[in-house]
Amino acid sequence: MSIKDSLIKKVENQIDAWEKEVESAKAQAREKESQAENEKAGAELREEAVDQVRDLQDKIDSARQKLDEIRRAGEDQIDDIKRRMGDWFQ
Repeated sequence: MSIKDSLIKKVENQIDAWEKEVESAKAQAREKESQAENEKAGAELREEAVDQVRDLQDKIDSARQKLDEIRRAGEDQIDDIKRRMGDWFQ
């Protein structure tokens, strides 16, 4: 497997992981909201969940941009892209 293919696979896997986290965060928010004792607590929980989902969605969008960059790159550019990504992966 080429370095390019390897990077594509890593980014795709990271996107999948973040998308699962988004779904989990949404489910947890729904559960917490149903358990909230008052309207203020429910609103705070909703805001926290929205922030978490927004953060994960930003990561997914960034990863998709990286994936497009990797796919468009020639093999001679892959090492540079890999270095710039550094420890981007969790």
